[in-house]
Amino acid sequence: MTGDALGKIKIPDAKVFVTKQNNTYELRDPNVYIHLKGYSYARVTHLDIEHRDLNNLIQGKGGYYRIEGIPYGIVIHIEQGLKIVVRHRLLNEILTENESLYTWVGSKVDGIYIGFKKKYIPKLEKLASRLTK
Repeated sequence: MTGDALGKIKIPDAKVFVTKQNNTYELRDPNVYIHLKGYSYARVTHLDIEHRDLNNLIQGKGGYYRIEGIPYGIVIHIEQGLKIVVRHRLLNEILTENESLYTWVGSKVDGIYIGFKKKYIPKLEKLASRLTK
């Protein structure tokens, strides 16, 4: 599901950048949400990154990609010369700087989602709880 919905907690003022073949551009008005399990069709808590320019960057339904913590955010390494950077200081509470893992990144209508591994789910849910207070 794309856009605001019950159980989707927005990470305010997150910025998203796409790098293709050494050309980087910022997406205008992206939405980044923690989408909680059990709400709006979510089977597991995950991170939604929504913008129509993300369509077709992930082949098929998705795959396992390397996600890396960077200063003030995360980077998704899709393939050689293609990466998506999501910038917000709170994202380092999920994935710390220089920490990396391979995890599922799926495509969805007007965006992508990151299905973090089990040990990261409590971090996502704790952050979502803090954002709703």
